[in-house]
Amino acid sequence: MNDAPSTQTPQRRWFGPGLEELGAAHVAVAMEQVPVFNDYQPMGDWHVDVEKSTFRQGDVTVGMAPLGTFGTDGSWLWAWANEHMHPPGSPRLAPVLALRNIGERHDIPELVTPRLELSEFADPRMAAERLSIAAMGALGARGYGGVTANTGARFYMVMNDPAIPAAEFDAVTLPRMIMQALEVFPHDHRATATGYLNRHGFRVKHSPAGGITAERPDCAVQLEFDDQGRLGNISVQPSPGNREGSAGA
Repeated sequence: MNDAPSTQTPQRRWFGPGLEELGAAHVAVAMEQVPVFNDYQPMGDWHVDVEKSTFRQGDVTVGMAPLGTFGTDGSWLWAWANEHMHPPGSPRLAPVLALRNIGERHDIPELVTPRLELSEFADPRMAAERLSIAAMGALGARGYGGVTANTGARFYMVMNDPAIPAAEFDAVTLPRMIMQALEVFPHDHRATATGYLNRHGFRVKHSPAGGITAERPDCAVQLEFDDQGRLGNISVQPSPGNREGSAGA
């Protein structure tokens, strides 16, 4: 059946403040991890085994957990609410239920509402991707993916296989990683920077002038923000003896 053309122009671009804050805090780490997963499991024919909680692409199989389904009508159905595909009590639901618990604790409606109408967004597909990236980061997953079924719906999952390498810190790419993350979740620049720095073992301090200074054994980072909390400059200086040089944005 063909979808009827919409008589209204979608206006929404962002989720509620709780989810935008959650995404901002985790997006840089998640986006840094995504290419590592893509390198580990390159493009190829794919197969999802829901019962075994595995995802095969090419000749590489990894463990996964179902996240949700993005329908052709622009709706999002969380895996824990899709009892036909995932009976209650299924072990594979543990990660997405943990995500729901985060939503309950922090009052994030999008994480506790069974069905979301992403058709209300200007770009529903991008909304599904942003939702998945936020979930991946909050769960500390090693990757995420979406595949299109014969029905046209997309099945989203997070990869929870410890065999997938974790992204390693690179001082040279630090400014780029944070700036790219801000393009996806621009809600809170400080939260994005702090989340990334904490993930990589920095000692983070907030200066009286409103900036951030952070240190770890191999380098030091300074970040400056304007009066509206927008990141303006990133300076990365190596510790003595470090050969990586310096980077800035």
